[in-house]
Amino acid sequence: MARYETLGRSTAITVAALVAAIGAYLAIPAGPIEAQQQMPPAAQDSPVVSSYQSHSSEAEHAHSNTVHQYGSDATEANDAMLITAVKVALKDDGVTNGHAVVVDCDHSVVTITGAVGSAADAHHAAQVASSVDGVARVNNKLTW
Repeated sequence: MARYETLGRSTAITVAALVAAIGAYLAIPAGPIEAQQQMPPAAQDSPVVSSYQSHSSEAEHAHSNTVHQYGSDATEANDAMLITAVKVALKDDGVTNGHAVVVDCDHSVVTITGAVGSAADAHHAAQVASSVDGVARVNNKLTW
């Protein structure tokens, strides 16, 4: 405990936020893997037809390459917490279950990318993301 007493308050908050964000991220099962496990045995042997499935190996490892410029640790920690909160909200709602959706945040502006089942699902996912406290705006780059 004495080791953490030497850290500044903002550093301690940042560390706590990052630990919470990583813990929440690891607790959320990956959508495409979960969907494949729920397929009936006969469907698993069928040829892949949808374009989403043909890109599944790339989608399962979807991530953002965006580089952010932060002026403070607090802003970076806030964005990490918003990413986690939006991921949890989308999972709880179910609109993105079974789809690889990437959530990124830069200065409270959330960007969601990936593929979902329909235009209505893409619109609904953006509404879910925008309902999270602290989200200033949502860039909806979802396709279907």
